[in-house]
Amino acid sequence: MFYKKFALMVATALTLVAGVSGAQLEPQLTVKEIMNAIITPTTGTIWGAYQLQTEAEWQEVENAALSVIAAANLLSAGGAGEGEVAVAEEADWQSYNQQMLDAARQVLVAVAAKDEEALFNAGNDALYPPCESCHQQYQQQ
Repeated sequence: MFYKKFALMVATALTLVAGVSGAQLEPQLTVKEIMNAIITPTTGTIWGAYQLQTEAEWQEVENAALSVIAAANLLSAGGAGEGEVAVAEEADWQSYNQQMLDAARQVLVAVAAKDEEALFNAGNDALYPPCESCHQQYQQQ
């Protein structure tokens, strides 16, 4: 749980700094590092959320969605790996990233309503498809 909060804080801070200064930040993490440290654990939390009973359980899912949003902001500029900035400029990359962002926002709406069916739909119908499509297209590059 600590790593998720830390990743959220770092990603959020980077996003806020970029927004406040208006400057384009140079990526400091590779796409793989962003995926392994932020996206994979947080999407796992969203996809594994069912029979939520406590405020803490709902809060964990909300934090996961916020982390996905922060990571999507980072991924929109690409990563620090060779060629990752150029790949992030591709229309497909931007589309998948936007779909992931939109799905995370749907998760937030479901969490606010404490609606498990909407959460399930947001995770499986909105979040999973762009993740899988992006992996199929870009993971081997």
